Amino acid sequence: MDKLFQSVALVQHSESTQIQMLLRWQANRNRWEFIVGDRLNKESFRESVTREVAWQLNLNRKSDFLVSSMAQLSIEYVETRPDESQQHIAVSFYNVHIYRRVVLDLLAQDPSNRWLSTAEICEGKTTDGQTIHPRIVAWINKWTVVQPWQ
Repeated sequence: MDKLFQSVALVQHSESTQIQMLLRWQANRNRWEFIVGDRLNKESFRESVTREVAWQLNLNRKSDFLVSSMAQLSIEYVETRPDESQQHIAVSFYNVHIYRRVVLDLLAQDPSNRWLSTAEICEGKTTDGQTIHPRIVAWINKWTVVQPWQ
């Protein structure tokens, strides 16, 4: 049975009263995606998401951001594919908070980054019609990881 063990980074900041989450453009897939860490060897889910956030955003894990000590949600299940094969899936969602305003400004300057509202995320597309990773959107909606009005 195939395994898929991933951690999803909910990189966020609050602007006025609404939470926004950072997604990255994946040109080869033509969609916005969350930062996702595949769990390696004996690495914890938290370690994998910390590694990926630091690497993909080119941030210092000690001074630029904080990954919550516990997952917002961890779930494990077996999924049956259309070809009747099965996949063991374990996924954890971690809140990630950016520490400093200068880091937020740097992230905003990179065109491959985009801050999206929770409404856009739950809808699965941006206000200008661009797609957000459908599998993660399905997980978020199925397990109510975020609410559209947050």
